[in-house]
Amino acid sequence: MTGRHRGRQGERPDPTERSGDGPEREQAMAETSDRRVVARLTVPRQLRGAELALHLVHLLDLSVRGARIEHLEPMHEGVECHLDLPPALGRVQLTGRVVWTGLRGSEQTLEGDRRHHYQTGLEFTGLTVEQQTALACALETLKAANDAKDHPPR
Repeated sequence: MTGRHRGRQGERPDPTERSGDGPEREQAMAETSDRRVVARLTVPRQLRGAELALHLVHLLDLSVRGARIEHLEPMHEGVECHLDLPPALGRVQLTGRVVWTGLRGSEQTLEGDRRHHYQTGLEFTGLTVEQQTALACALETLKAANDAKDHPPR
C-alpha cells in the first residue's frame, strides 16, 4: 500500500487528495466547496505577484540601516521584503524595502543558458525593538568575526 489513506467501504473519497489535475479533481473540489461555510477563491496566476515569491539570497553587507544582497532574480525598487538572517547571526526576520538593484554579472551555465547575478540594497523599515536588538547582536557577531580575521592570534 502507498502513502495514501484508504477510506472505508461506502465512504466518499477525500476531494482534496491529489489524484490529478483533470476534470475529476475540479468536480471533487466543487463538491467540497458546497460544504464550506464561506467561499474560498483561487488567486489567478497573474494576480499572485512576484513580490510574494521567495528568493534565495547571499547576504553581502549588513548595517543598522540596511543590507546588500546578491541573488539570481531581479527585484524592483520600492518593493517591501523580508530578510531572514542566517542562524549564525541570530535567525531573525527583518523588514525592508528595495532601494536600488542592479545587474552585477552573468555566466553561461553548462546547459548553455545565461545566469544573471543581481545585487540589491535594502533599507530596513518598521523594525520592532526586538528586531533592532537582534540586529545589534548580529552586527556585534560580524564585528567580532571581522576583527578576528584582521588580527589573527599570535
